[in-house]
Amino acid sequence: MSSPPRLDRWSARRWAVLGVLAAVLAPAAPAAAHSNGIVSDSCGGCHSGAGTADVMMAADPATFNPGDVVTLTLTITAPSVKVGGTYVSTGGVGTLQPLSGEGLALNGQALVHTAPKPASGGAVTFRFRWQAPSKAGGVAFLVAAVAANGNGATSGDAPGSGLFQWVFGCTAQTFYADLDRDGYGSSTYGTVLGCDTGQVPTGFAAKDGDCDENDQMINPGQAEICNGKDDNCNGQVDENAPAVMLWPDADGDGYYRNQTGTPKVGCGTLPGYAPVGGDCNDADPSIHPGATEICNNKDDNCNGTIDERVRPQCGVGSCRRESPTCDAKDCVPGAPVAESCNSFDDDCNGEVDDNACPSGQTCAIDQCVALGGTGGAGGAAGGMSGGTGGVTGAGGTLGSGGRPVAGSGGAAGGSGGSGPPMSGSGGSAPGTGGAGAPTRQTNGGCAITSTPLRDRRIPWPELLLLAMVLRQRRR
Repeated sequence: MSSPPRLDRWSARRWAVLGVLAAVLAPAAPAAAHSNGIVSDSCGGCHSGAGTADVMMAADPATFNPGDVVTLTLTITAPSVKVGGTYVSTGGVGTLQPLSGEGLALNGQALVHTAPKPASGGAVTFRFRWQAPSKAGGVAFLVAAVAANGNGATSGDAPGSGLFQWVFGCTAQTFYADLDRDGYGSSTYGTVLGCDTGQVPTGFAAKDGDCDENDQMINPGQAEICNGKDDNCNGQVDENAPAVMLWPDADGDGYYRNQTGTPKVGCGTLPGYAPVGGDCNDADPSIHPGATEICNNKDDNCNGTIDERVRPQCGVGSCRRESPTCDAKDCVPGAPVAESCNSFDDDCNGEVDDNACPSGQTCAIDQCVALGGTGGAGGAAGGMSGGTGGVTGAGGTLGSGGRPVAGSGGAAGGSGGSGPPMSGSGGSAPGTGGAGAPTRQTNGGCAITSTPLRDRRIPWPELLLLAMVLRQRRR
């Protein structure tokens, strides 16, 4: 068994529970501060201005077995911290359990804070329990957190995130992100802990050292061939490679244009000859396959397109346009259109889906839904209480009248029942007589939805791999 407290210093930013692609493609929008926790892959889309918070997690006991109940302590620190909040998920591995008085509540398969928690001694601490599955395996706690200054706004805050891994019931083994699926991974893109049972998590490899995760034919297990590349990732190019036919390379960039002229047999640095074709301009050594495209009205990488994705851009949202030339002054933004619920900034004001729905509704995953139900006995329409039940009631699976979807007479509250938050006895969700649509709270792109997250579970190794890829893309 092994219990490293933290994988490494890289953050698990942009790990999406409710739609990774939407989080990557859609810009974050400013919004008001939030009192309750929300489902979010990162708090950085809403909170900023005071750097980055440090996030640490410790387990008690430090090592554990399948089926054990473990107490986790999450600590959030930052120089400006006055209050803090968090979102914690394991991707559905094991069972998360909130502890009384710690300010956390279950939301689907994750934990969120019920209100900003005051700092003590320069840190905000949340404690919760987690029960390990009955079979040996690994778990990754993905954490989004914020150390806030308590001014009621999103300014002056320090978002933070982390990924913390343990294995239980087996000997730990490190697996490496294998993006090109060639059996060799790269620690550059991140690692994941698992059991040394011979089963490799999807998207990872047991071997490290791949120097090109974009090419399946390049890894430490490949034989070196004469192609101007380091095929076996040993830091050398074409060493001891079998001789091949070389063709005249007029500009000496390692690529020939056509198989014309007198060829030679060989490899390595034979001046004036190259083993690989595809050069679209054999008079310019800066132009060849694999070159970096720059804005110069030339096809630098010989892919048949000039200045692709490198021209100056202007405008935001649907108004964003690319200049027809390499001069930013020639770029003209598009015209804004009416905002609609589509995870995009249609009216080009820098905010996504703002005022896209009628009054009393909010935009939830590309559709307008009601903020709350119609109310009923003991429950207020759209409110957060039903009698004395808080967000709970007396007739639902997760509360009095159901989880915050609809209850017996209330949207986020039931028929006046009482009980601890997010718990209840009997019944189903929504409860009898509930008329509310799914409740959703928004905060500039961070949202909580009542749809059970377990219904859209993605295997945790694949979620980790996606987080690693997105981290590299955003560097």
